[in-house]
Amino acid sequence: MKKIVLLLVSVLLLVTNANAFDVRLLANNKEANSRLLSANDLTNLQQWIQQHRLEEAELKSRARIVLQETMNEEEKIDTTCEVGLITRLTNKARSQDILGPSEELHMFSMYLRKNDMIDDIFFRLLKDSTSVRLDLINRVNARLPFMRPNNSGMENGLDIKKLYEPFQTWPDDVKTCTLDTYFNMVVKLTWKTAKERDTKIKNLNYHAYRQGVIDLAIYNKLEVLRNRAVLEWPITFKRYIDVVNNAKDKLTKNPEISTDHTFSEKYVSRKERLTQRGRLFKNFNSTQIMMLAQIIERTAKRMDAKQVSLNWQYTEDPQGETEVYIFSPMEQYRAAIKMLRKEMGEVMRSEAFKNTGLEYDDLIAAAYETGFIKSEELDYVLKFEDFWNPQNPKWKTYASFAFSLAGTATFYLPPPWNIIGAVALVLTQSKVMNVGNQPDPDDNWNVII
Repeated sequence: MKKIVLLLVSVLLLVTNANAFDVRLLANNKEANSRLLSANDLTNLQQWIQQHRLEEAELKSRARIVLQETMNEEEKIDTTCEVGLITRLTNKARSQDILGPSEELHMFSMYLRKNDMIDDIFFRLLKDSTSVRLDLINRVNARLPFMRPNNSGMENGLDIKKLYEPFQTWPDDVKTCTLDTYFNMVVKLTWKTAKERDTKIKNLNYHAYRQGVIDLAIYNKLEVLRNRAVLEWPITFKRYIDVVNNAKDKLTKNPEISTDHTFSEKYVSRKERLTQRGRLFKNFNSTQIMMLAQIIERTAKRMDAKQVSLNWQYTEDPQGETEVYIFSPMEQYRAAIKMLRKEMGEVMRSEAFKNTGLEYDDLIAAAYETGFIKSEELDYVLKFEDFWNPQNPKWKTYASFAFSLAGTATFYLPPPWNIIGAVALVLTQSKVMNVGNQPDPDDNWNVII
């Protein structure tokens, strides 16, 4: 009976608030195995579940309620702060008896990822934000390190008091965000390299404390942000929520609901920090991702058109002599590819995509994120890569793009053939055959034939 009540509460949370954030969007249906959960993490997590005071079914039900309540606590979810989110999520998990009074969020975050309630991108955000929050609490009274005063962080005309003014009162991570305030402060400085920036911030923090602009607690908190390299985080919570809320699965009526596939990581390198999906979130917002996915959508329609033709009208009379040339399938394919390159060139030259480094892979990743390409169809893309480049060993063929996109090499059963086979040729032309490489925005994109 208790389980039924919890389920009804969860459903009511969705239907009673028309503007509620749909936590089902957070559920992982794009990635296979997590790149971030180690074997040791999984062992510790299993022990935590086995020793938990709640049965696993009850634990899972309450976890969904915690996510739903947390994500809908803010008036606008896309203004939520990273540190504030961790505080609320932790408090909600404790109130539902998922976490004990002294337990922090790390284990619960792993539980959410293992059960595909969240994906790797959100899991990394929770993991990093939890570490920052704990350090902000635990290191507030740390001793001032010994440093020799120097002016390497100073700039001509720099007003330290004005620079640190936003931190005179530490952000509450409800109306003002710690990370946003820090980003806005640092952007006022100049630097050539990340290392130079880090050294400059370190010296400025020290000078600000020595000159009485900030107290020791503020100094220690600022050093936490520097030591935790928050400026290097590839994706912020605001960007993540923007994409999943406004682009994820928006081009399909039937989103995938699970990642219950077979897969292998035997031959896959984990050197890259970001998957192709992570790169998509880092470089493009929801509007841009939708635009990229629609390019693939239109390309697939052109390739799958029943008939493509050229028409000549020899006189001014519409009823006069005409000639119609019907494209062969290969000519239709080539024309569709040129139209694709034309659209990419137009997009690359637009202000919205300036300096984004747009590539073909981004189009495929966007189409996958929006649901136009399904996971089994992605495998079909990889089958074409094997066709065009059979000298590559199969493991390399499959692993190269699937791991980059979804975080693992995926091996699915062959699906029925469909129009995505046409899109597959776009990928193989760009990645394997290497014909024309990436499009040049300075090309003459008006030339189609």
